[in-house]
Amino acid sequence: MSDGGDEPAPRTETAANTDSGTAGRSASTASPSNTSGQESVEFDERVTRARTALRESTHSVDPGTLREYTTERRDLDPSIRFLWGLRTAVGVALLTAILTGLIGAAGAPVQFGGLVLVVLFVLGTGLVVLRYRRWVYQIRADSLYLERGVFVHRRTHAPYVRIQHVDTSRGPLERWLGLSTLVVYTAGSRGADISIPGLEPAEARDLQQRVKQLAIDAEGDDAL
Repeated sequence: MSDGGDEPAPRTETAANTDSGTAGRSASTASPSNTSGQESVEFDERVTRARTALRESTHSVDPGTLREYTTERRDLDPSIRFLWGLRTAVGVALLTAILTGLIGAAGAPVQFGGLVLVVLFVLGTGLVVLRYRRWVYQIRADSLYLERGVFVHRRTHAPYVRIQHVDTSRGPLERWLGLSTLVVYTAGSRGADISIPGLEPAEARDLQQRVKQLAIDAEGDDAL
């Protein structure tokens, strides 16, 4: 009887070991799925936190600062038309010389070169006028906004949180005409992303300070 009573215990232990091994294999099999699910949840949480931080940084500018530094829609200084017209005239003269040479080589009357000059000059002047009329800039509450382009109308928004550096530049012709250009560098760019030409020097410096202050407030850092 004692031998018969001791036999069930090993069987019970074996069954427990079997169940434990099965549970271990099930847990081992399920762990990759659980890990993948956790990684997906963590990734979604990181994306949500990043979007929330971006929205908060965009709207973190003090209301008083916004009223002080934002502007209405503004046009460029009219003198920029003379600068663009001068550059256009140089291009027209060079192109006319080339086309006149080709016309003479083809045996056609050279007088056609004068006609080409008149046509290109009229077209160039029209493009300068349209270019000036399409150029608009504005310092908004959340970004620097630009509109420009004749054949392709471009609208650009540069969020202040992405602006890293603001500068002004003046070439020889700009100094001669009393003009300046605002140059804005943004994160992730190799060169200047945005430039606003045709500004008076005082206005360019004023815009530089406005954009700089809004970028500092949006980023929470005075490293500009």
